[in-house]
Amino acid sequence: MKSQHPIFDTHAHYHDSRFSSPDTGLPQVDVLLNTLFSTEISHIINVGTDIPHSMAAIALAERYAGMYAVIGMYPGSCPLPFDEEQMEDLIAQFSAMLDHKKVVGIGEIGFDFHYDDVPRDVQAHWFDRQMRLAKDKNMPVVIHDREAHGAVMDMIAAHPDVRGVLHSYSGSAEMARQLCDRGWMISLSGVVTFKNARQTVEVAGTIPLSHLLLETDAPYLTPHPHRGKTNHSGYLVHTAARIAEIRGISEDEVRDAARENALRFFKI
Repeated sequence: MKSQHPIFDTHAHYHDSRFSSPDTGLPQVDVLLNTLFSTEISHIINVGTDIPHSMAAIALAERYAGMYAVIGMYPGSCPLPFDEEQMEDLIAQFSAMLDHKKVVGIGEIGFDFHYDDVPRDVQAHWFDRQMRLAKDKNMPVVIHDREAHGAVMDMIAAHPDVRGVLHSYSGSAEMARQLCDRGWMISLSGVVTFKNARQTVEVAGTIPLSHLLLETDAPYLTPHPHRGKTNHSGYLVHTAARIAEIRGISEDEVRDAARENALRFFKI
């Protein structure tokens, strides 16, 4: 039975090979998605990380009315060695994808300083170029920020005409306030349910409700009490419930606000 207060999952990877593996214990991806859309979920955004995964995200979005795609080059996927001509060729391919009616943003782009398997200057070239593409196309961006808060904020400041969202937000409450003041969105994932997530809990309790988005990052970041399992959009009920508890409001209010925010932000 369809929920009267369905949830919008703004960041998932249902084209990921984990969703076609029998080892997850999940039903076939089409069965899973049909169940999710008929119960708790209103919309899902599939997020690409390179050209092939972006194409796969679009192909899957074409099969479901409530599914959309975001396409882009993830910092850990940037081609090496860096070649500007190659980058421009790939940017042209991304630019063409942005004309698809089910594509609603550019991402996930940004910085990842945790693994550092792609040199930071290469990440910066790609991040900056995709921010310029976002301005040219008047599209929002979805930012990946891992252990790179200062560098991400500098890039955002360098592109004041670009709007976006920090996905699975991991920064401070003060940084979140600065982003909200700029008109950016804060997306919270299952991390907010983790016992050691003190900073994320503070963010969940203090950002304006009008700037909140919800996400799974499926198949990753599974919320408590399902940690260790493959994540999917059905588990967003736990994320929404935890944020409602933190804020002292109803779960329905969290679901409805985050859904309406997403519809407005992604122009759906």
